[in-house]
Amino acid sequence: MVRPITVFCGKGGVGKTTLSLAFALRYASEGRSALVVTSHPLPELALSVSLAGLKESHAVAASNLFVIYIDPREVLQGLVRQNIESALLTDTVLNSRIEVLPGLKEVAFISRVRDLALRGSGPETPQTFERIVWDAPATGHFLRTLEVARNFDRYLSGPLALLGKTLAGFLSDPSSLALIPVATLEEMAVDEVIEMCEKLAGELEMRPAALVCNMASPLLGTSEEEWDNLHRTFSAEVTGSPDPSFILERHAIERALFGKLRLAGEIPTHIVRRKASWNSDIELLLDLAGRMGDLP
Repeated sequence: MVRPITVFCGKGGVGKTTLSLAFALRYASEGRSALVVTSHPLPELALSVSLAGLKESHAVAASNLFVIYIDPREVLQGLVRQNIESALLTDTVLNSRIEVLPGLKEVAFISRVRDLALRGSGPETPQTFERIVWDAPATGHFLRTLEVARNFDRYLSGPLALLGKTLAGFLSDPSSLALIPVATLEEMAVDEVIEMCEKLAGELEMRPAALVCNMASPLLGTSEEEWDNLHRTFSAEVTGSPDPSFILERHAIERALFGKLRLAGEIPTHIVRRKASWNSDIELLLDLAGRMGDLP
């Protein structure tokens, strides 16, 4: 049985890790086991998002939420030793300062992710999971990983070529990965995610399942008519107060960028609004989890 993997991908700094944890936490809170595969070593992850206090405040979620970091170098060692019988060649591949087989680390990583989807268990994960979430690396690395894994078999023969064919089949199956690009309403992030969506749907033939607009203004979901009314009302109410032009201009920029984002391949777009404040990362994650019900 192949468990579909939800993949949050996009530019660094757009909130992929936070959304990945929140999405998995939604399932864990319901008593369903969820695994987050992160692109960050766990000590590094703990510095950016803290799960401290989850066990005490939400015991069910804590017992069903798991987070692992897959080190491509460690997986690569096992993969090479498993598929190459010659000890000399194995040592050459693993110890050479030059990448003897370019892309092998990426293939090793995707191979491990596929194993999780098929069996849901392994040395790092001693049980099966109902939901697997991949907190993908930044756009360039992520696209390279997919591209290499899909085309790896074209340049090799033998067991590694067979593995390449298997991975190509896995990645070409729409039910294997639910790709969810993430963008904030900044010009560089929007342009990058649009280019990524085009490459995913075009060259890689992997159409995203949804697109998340993260940390958006609470006003973003209003209609044009509502926005015009709010604009006039706000301007009238603050007469004599500090100049509101900056706030209004910022909202106008966000609306324009959101309009551009919605045209990216006609992918269903999900708005995750900014939260003004929170007392702990757990509070933030649970709040986000409650607002991500429409995502696949």
